[in-house]
Amino acid sequence: MNILLTNDDGIFSEGLLALANVLIKNNNKVYVYAPDGNRSGASRSASFYKEFTVNPAKVGELDGFAFSGTPADCVRFGLKFAPVKIDLICSGINHGANLGSDVLYSGTVNACLEGVSEKIPSIAFSNVAHFNHKFDETQKIIDKYYKHFIALASPDYTLNVNIPNVNCGEEAGVVFTGLGVNRYSDTYIKTAENAYKLIGDMLEPSETDKFTDVYYAALNYVTLSPIVHISTTPELVNKYKDYKF
Repeated sequence: MNILLTNDDGIFSEGLLALANVLIKNNNKVYVYAPDGNRSGASRSASFYKEFTVNPAKVGELDGFAFSGTPADCVRFGLKFAPVKIDLICSGINHGANLGSDVLYSGTVNACLEGVSEKIPSIAFSNVAHFNHKFDETQKIIDKYYKHFIALASPDYTLNVNIPNVNCGEEAGVVFTGLGVNRYSDTYIKTAENAYKLIGDMLEPSETDKFTDVYYAALNYVTLSPIVHISTTPELVNKYKDYKF
């Protein structure tokens, strides 16, 4: 397969190289289009009417391209200028979880949603730890379930994969599940005159998140969730379609 590889942590991140290694090992041609630095939280923002730069960059032995724009820019550009037809988009391995409601902010996940718009299957990979990532082990876990991930990939959704930061074989299992809600003890601290920083820690999942990706990730499962880019629901549209104004 011809795979477009991107991320939101930057082209020189350890997670991107780890994912590239897995994809190459499984006999894929990998084309790297990734940001030139960290773009965490970029969501699906794109550089409309803004100039961005594209420069050659090495990812291990691979020749890639580094963008001053967003993860979505990387995918949109790559799909137009890759020398081959892209069969699959992969994003990650993200340095941190992309679970529950956090997928709305995620550059990793939303880069893949560009594939849904073009009817190209896409898979977003994340290591759920906030630090001390075991990317060598995450790489082994992805390789272990690789054929299943590919079988579940679809042009109708992005497959969002979150992997526990454990040694391969110590994961509790793999579960296909819906999204929960991530809750944080968020606060803003003043760092200088007229300057603030958002900080906070993740809170424990609540009872309403039971059996969601947030719940299973806390138990060291590999979680798989289908993400679509259409935000309306047929139920609500049908409920109010005859509303009189």
